[in-house]
Order: sequence, then C-alpha cells, then structure tokens
Amino acid sequence: MKNFLSKTLVALLLLTGLSSNLQAAGNLMVTPTRIVFEQRDRSAQITLINQSDKTSSYRISFVRQYMTEDGQFLPVEEGEPGLFSDPMIRFSPRQVSLPPGQSQVIRLALRRPSDMADGEYRSHMLFQALPEPSSTNVEALTQQKPEGISIELVPIVGISIPVIVRHGDLHSAVTLSNARIVSGSESGSVAKVSVDINRDGNSSAYGDFRVTFTPEGAAPIVIAQVNGVAVYADMPSRRLQMRLNLPTDLKLENGEVDFVFLESGADEKSGLLARTLIILN
Repeated sequence: MKNFLSKTLVALLLLTGLSSNLQAAGNLMVTPTRIVFEQRDRSAQITLINQSDKTSSYRISFVRQYMTEDGQFLPVEEGEPGLFSDPMIRFSPRQVSLPPGQSQVIRLALRRPSDMADGEYRSHMLFQALPEPSSTNVEALTQQKPEGISIELVPIVGISIPVIVRHGDLHSAVTLSNARIVSGSESGSVAKVSVDINRDGNSSAYGDFRVTFTPEGAAPIVIAQVNGVAVYADMPSRRLQMRLNLPTDLKLENGEVDFVFLESGADEKSGLLARTLIILN
C-alpha cells in the first residue's frame, strides 16, 4: 500500500467575555482579565500561571475582535477601520515556557501618538498554549504509521483579554430595554431572563448584572447574576441572557423583577449604571 502523508490538524479554543479577575482555559490561568489604560497610565502587567503537572509553552500576541449583539466575539477583517490599541502597545516576553505551578509576568508599555484622537481604543491580547513538538512532527507521525492516513487533532487552548486605551474626553450613558422572562421548552432549554443593554457615547460600559425577584408580600431573592459584563464603545447595544436560578418552590408570578446594572464591586447608591423593572401577575 502506498504511504500517505500524516496530517496534523490544530484546533484553537478561544475564550473571551471574561467575568472575573482570574480566568482559566485548560491549564493556563491569566490575571487580570482586562487591562485598561486610563488617561495617565503608561504601563501594566499580566500574570500567566501554569496549573498543569508538566512544563508548557505559551505564545502571546494581539488579535482584533468585535463583539456581536449576543456577546460573541468574531475576528475583525483585515483592513476594517476601527480604534485599535495594539499599534501603540509594546509587550515582553512574546513566548514563555513555564514549569508546573510556575508563573510569568508579561509587561506592557503604552506610547500614545502625539496626534491621537479622543476615543476608546481596544485590541485583545491572546495567550495560546503551544502543542508539544512531538504531536506536530509530521515525519515522526508518518514513521509511526507508515501505511494509510494518520490524522491527529491537537487542541491549542487560548485565552484572550481586552486591552483598552482611553484618551481625551470620554463619556457613556446606559439604558435597559426589552427585559423579559424566557420560558424553558420541552426540547431541554432552561428558563432565562433577557435584557438589552443600550449604550450611548464614545466609551464602553462595564459592570455586574443582577436580577432580583420580589414576590408580593415577601422578601426579595436574587434569581440571576453575571459579573464582568461589557458593552464596548463600538457597539450600541448588547442582548444579555442569564440562566434563572430559582428555588424549587418559587414561581415567577405576582411580584416584581428588578434588573440592575452596576459598576463592578459597587452598590446601587454609588455605582448604578442602569435599571428597569417588570411586573408579573
């Protein structure tokens, strides 16, 4: 039988939309999960932690992504206009090899152009765990299986975090609309709450979302919560859906459902971004 070339396919798992100060994908942990250069900031750092039981290598690079209305990230097409932060940021190192349990600091330095226009600039820093050399060695794989076609899927796990540069006169205002309960179906979908976050201005909105149900004559109870919700400066609105977390004996009727969007870590008095209320009969 004729020998065929062994092929190795590489899959990339990209995680974004981060919701905490510590994010893990596979055995790679990254902290913090977003970098924001305010008006006077010139430097920042990110820590990578290898949680696996063997030495792993990671490549660091910038990618450009946009968020869809439902919160998914897609790549920006080459040549597409936009306000991107990566041309003004230098970072080091660009590739690291970490023994088990060890960490590495990635240092970022910002140089703002002298003619920089007011606005919020954003790119995403991507951290990719590289496959072991033996898993992508075509010659070695061919020798192991000299007959037929050998296909090996090698997952490359990656985490991307936003790197934001703010410059000049910035402002934003947030409102909520289309708040509703989305019932589960017999096909297996679960009940959710849904709301549109509408943003106006030239800077992003970022915070924590909480939904509280207050039954008639009873105490309020949190039925859904998501932290680290972003609506970026290049998108006018985002639809957020949150899975309901209901006690088994609680029915969503005869009460109020309060949708609250807060600055991260703030309370309703100091950091309220937007809220809306619906009445259930």
